[in-house]
Amino acid sequence: MKKTSFLLAVLLMVCLITDGCSPKASAGSQNFGGNETLSQAEASGDEAPNSGDNETLSQAQTSGDETLNSGGKETLGQADTSGNETQNSGGSETLSQADTSADETQNSGGSETLSQAQTSDDETLNSNSSETLSQADTSGDETQNSGGSETLNKADTSEMDFTVDGGDASTASPAEGETVDLSALSSDIYSITSGGSYTLSGSGTDTMILVDAGKADVTLVLNGVTLQNSNGPAVYVRSADNVTLSLADGTTNTISDGDSYSVSDQDSALDGAIFSKADLTVSGGGTLILNGNNKHGIVSKDDLVIASGTLAVTAKNVGLCGKDCVKIGNAGITITAGSDGIRSDNEEDPARGYVSLSGGSLNITAGNDGIQAETVINAENTDLTISAGGGSDRTLTSADESYKGLKAGSDIYITGGVFRIASRDDCIHSNGTITISGGDYTLSSGDDGIHADTDLEISGSSTKIAVEKSYEGIEAANLYIKGGTVSVKADDDGLNAAGGNNAQTGNNGGMMRPGRGGFSFSTGSITISGGNIYIQMGGDGVDSNGSLTMTGGTVIVSGATSGDTSILDYDSTGIITGGTFIGLGASGMAQNFSGESTQGAILSAVGTQSAGTVVKLTDSEGNVLIEHTADRSFSCVILSHPSLKQGETYTLTAGSSSTTIQMTGTVYSSGGGGFGRGGFGGGGGFNHGGRR
Repeated sequence: MKKTSFLLAVLLMVCLITDGCSPKASAGSQNFGGNETLSQAEASGDEAPNSGDNETLSQAQTSGDETLNSGGKETLGQADTSGNETQNSGGSETLSQADTSADETQNSGGSETLSQAQTSDDETLNSNSSETLSQADTSGDETQNSGGSETLNKADTSEMDFTVDGGDASTASPAEGETVDLSALSSDIYSITSGGSYTLSGSGTDTMILVDAGKADVTLVLNGVTLQNSNGPAVYVRSADNVTLSLADGTTNTISDGDSYSVSDQDSALDGAIFSKADLTVSGGGTLILNGNNKHGIVSKDDLVIASGTLAVTAKNVGLCGKDCVKIGNAGITITAGSDGIRSDNEEDPARGYVSLSGGSLNITAGNDGIQAETVINAENTDLTISAGGGSDRTLTSADESYKGLKAGSDIYITGGVFRIASRDDCIHSNGTITISGGDYTLSSGDDGIHADTDLEISGSSTKIAVEKSYEGIEAANLYIKGGTVSVKADDDGLNAAGGNNAQTGNNGGMMRPGRGGFSFSTGSITISGGNIYIQMGGDGVDSNGSLTMTGGTVIVSGATSGDTSILDYDSTGIITGGTFIGLGASGMAQNFSGESTQGAILSAVGTQSAGTVVKLTDSEGNVLIEHTADRSFSCVILSHPSLKQGETYTLTAGSSSTTIQMTGTVYSSGGGGFGRGGFGGGGGFNHGGRR
């Protein structure tokens, strides 16, 4: 009996456990039949375009019949949602951190080796200075170390489609399909309830084009259209699979909405001159002039693709908004927006909410961010001009507003193009990783030139970056420069690496300024393995709150002569094993490379020297290793060159004064207040009495 009772008890426990592990009921589906009413007076807010899918609009329409309310209130019937996809808004999926096949795993690991050979067409970094290097680097050639272990923290982009293919850019002929003369319409609403091609021409005042075609594809050929609707969107896509607005070659088309809407729809908050609940593509060889007087220019609740054509968009809030993505192809686009120029804001799906720029020309003037992506920005072969928040001369005073040029919630990938960005806040900003492998950049920022919360990598022999104005020049938790030509002018640090993010508020001369001082932890790294880098700063030239490693390339630092400033500033180690380093600045806080370095480094206080002074380093046989003309006054120099060896004798000349340096160690320091851990290397001081 005891054995039987025991078995029965075990069986009972198994049943209870099995029942307790049964799957729970899934979360309720998204409600498309909400009964909220959207107040059309909310136009003054800077809300995300149509962020609430269950807001109710007071319109009712039968399929194909139009009814115009004589009291000025148009009513549309319930949309057929049979073709609408149900979005997974309750997702909590975890993405693998592995990159896509197109994402490179970069390798530096702090031990890259750079060839010191130079081609004959190297560029001069600083137009006001000249230097002669016996073994200068190429302008951007990089040698990757196959034995390194560096891996960038990239987002998973395997489900993101950055391409604009030929189908996206296809153009329909005005002769195809049904022809509609807007001037001859007897109703204020022209409804399209089946798929196909529709050619629109003429003028329509207080007229709406309503597409309610279920799951069908619809093409609207705009053949010289002037369409204005003061009561709501001029074009409203309620249901379809894909809708294409084809701009007929050689035509100019104008679409506008009103500054307040009387039209509403039960399922969506209408807030764009062109508003689509389906994938929307604009293509063709014509021109579209778009006026978003209520809030936004174009809004798509799915994908928004501008494949070709010429667009001039003026919007009270956002110029172009695609919830799932915005993709720009070979189009010419000008945007003037009170808020963001381009925005993709899907917060629920980590594989959506991205912006892709694949060619074309964009000129964006934005009251807030130029381009904002909830996840990733990908750019290649794009000509982009952005003015954000009034430009870099405007004061950054509020942490509640964002005025960045490019801003991504996860990563930014740029492989080429021309970028001119002037922004009140960061020019290029990512809450994750930034990789730049090509392109020509002219950046002017009221805060950071380029900022990444995690990793930032610059590579490519053709890459040219000029940060012409900034508080911090280039900043990340981990900064890797492998190639290119980089020029930085910064009020504070030129290159800066630290843990944390710049969302914190710092203090600059008593003025609270978001972003400044945000990186404050003793972590981070700077690794330089290639490229030509010129830095002119008011704070520290190369500042790492963790480690600094230089294995190749050429770095020239032109620092301030007074204050809490240093050519180099690192918290753990500053190791140089290759490349050429020329640093001129103040001596009070000067710090040399650390003793773990395998390449010789010299720090020497040289007294007060003026701009135009020639600094020269020669070996015992009179060979010139480094010759550099200062573009600012200085009192300290830091020099390193592949030919500097322990046990050799060198002569350092600054103007008319010179000193003989005996390299009894790898690192030599004479004068300055923050010596590297290598200590003094021996040798004489300057004969005019410079401090040692």
